[in-house]
Amino acid sequence: MRVLVAFDYPLALPKDGDYKSALHAEDWRPIRNVVEAIQRLGHEAILQGVFDDIMPLIFTIRRKKPDIVFNLLETFKQERQYEGALAGLFDLMGIPYTGCSATALTICRNKSYTKQLLREFDIKIPESVVFRRGKTNRSIKDLKFPVIVKPLGLEGSDGISQASFVEDEKALIERVKTLHENYEVDAIAEEYIEGREIYAGVLGLDKLTALPLREMLFTNFPEDRPKFATFHAKWNPEFRKKWGIKNTFAKGIDEKVEGEIENISKTAFRALGLSGFARLDLRLTDKNEIYVIEVNPNPNIANDDEIAYAAQRLGISYDQLIQKLVDYGKRK
Repeated sequence: MRVLVAFDYPLALPKDGDYKSALHAEDWRPIRNVVEAIQRLGHEAILQGVFDDIMPLIFTIRRKKPDIVFNLLETFKQERQYEGALAGLFDLMGIPYTGCSATALTICRNKSYTKQLLREFDIKIPESVVFRRGKTNRSIKDLKFPVIVKPLGLEGSDGISQASFVEDEKALIERVKTLHENYEVDAIAEEYIEGREIYAGVLGLDKLTALPLREMLFTNFPEDRPKFATFHAKWNPEFRKKWGIKNTFAKGIDEKVEGEIENISKTAFRALGLSGFARLDLRLTDKNEIYVIEVNPNPNIANDDEIAYAAQRLGISYDQLIQKLVDYGKRK
């Protein structure tokens, strides 16, 4: 097949369409992983970056006539609010694409709305309050401290640090103002759930496959500090090494609890209209209570990230995983 790989590219697009020199850099490795897998599978990979002009993408689709788009787009003009609109463009042009639909991407972009939908399916979520930009006078009487203050529409733990953990109203308001001013986004304050940081991946369309559970461990972290996935805990190698933070397969979870997590993950996947692949970030308390913290449609698909590692545990190689996502995209 002719597979158009569409991805964020916040630089001037190469006039000759040759992205090889840029994609050679480590920062672009996840995209390179996908492109190389597509080529190993015998497909033709057509590359198209997108930044602040949608017309090059449209022209490439019209000129190259790909069979499917492998959708790695998350931003337009570096704004994540357009993620769903970018997928909607493929719908309007009548071309299949991998991953979740425009509707699902738009719904999941709003963490507050996502949580409200999940609550309708009796899925435990932390209590939360949304602070729109420039507004800090929301009632927090239903919140129990401590809480985590996060950007409402960002992903990858952007805007989340140890300072996001607050224990009183004054600190909460200060953190909300920081997010409003520095990130220019709405903020959400949600109750901090003490427990294990668990990642549950799901693959499929109508018939879903729950992937083996992954976990972020804090093996050398101070006991008196809250343990949650900040930006540095996820992406800073030096920080992770210093504090013994590592991601591995979850161990010691009761079989019944694993079954409950699988049921919750599949229920959330269907409730939010997800397709292809997604990852749920969960908290598992010492009482085996399961809380959904985040739902991530189209999560990182690099060959060393959670979805790929979990799929390998089921005997699905990275190339087979990429082919599955292409197949799902053609069928949905």
